[in-house]
Order: sequence, then C-alpha cells, then structure tokens
Amino acid sequence: MRRVVLVTAVVCVSVVSGFSRTLAQRPEMTRVPQFENDRAVSWKSVIPAHTESTLHRHDRFRTVIGIVGGDLTLVDANGRKTVMRYETGKSYWQAPMPAGAMHKDVNETNKTIELVVVENK
Repeated sequence: MRRVVLVTAVVCVSVVSGFSRTLAQRPEMTRVPQFENDRAVSWKSVIPAHTESTLHRHDRFRTVIGIVGGDLTLVDANGRKTVMRYETGKSYWQAPMPAGAMHKDVNETNKTIELVVVENK
C-alpha cells in the first residue's frame, strides 16, 4: 500500500535554554549596511525569490548597482506595476520619487536579487 502525504507549510518551533527559533521560516528581504558619512549612505539589499518590502519612498538621488541582477517589480500605492531590470555588474542612476509617491519592491522571480544602493544625502 502506498501513502501520499501532502505538506503545504511546515513551521516548527524549538525551545532550547529559554530561546525559541522558528524553522522553515519564509525568507525576508535584508538590508546590510555598507557605509555612511556626511555625503552618502550605502547598503546591500538581498531580495529572495517571492518576497516583498513594505510600502516606502525614496527622497534622495541614488545609484543602484546590480550584484546579482534580476527583474524587480515596483508596485505603487494604487497597485500599478513597473518591472525594473537590473543587470549583474551594471549601475543605475535614480532620481527621488515625486512628492507623495510610494511603492513596494516585489521579487516575483524564482531567484535572489542582490543590489548595492548608494544614496546621496
């Protein structure tokens, strides 16, 4: 007799010495600081497949460098989508967003995207 078991989501919690951790968590976008001085701030964004940021805005001029490129979908507050194609090894100049505009970054692909951002102060 053959049994088929379907598992749609597994979350296990382990408690050891008063600390708890969740196994099989969904990956999240991370921002790794690179440097900051009186003229600029820089970070590396690691954007795993099928993740999204919160709604936010960019008020400063910035350069974005594709470390591991890919197609990143920008979704504005009204749900309109724009796909930004970041090529590995290429740099992109981006202007501040218009007043009141907001968006979230969504990686709808099956691969992790890594970008370095250098934002002017």
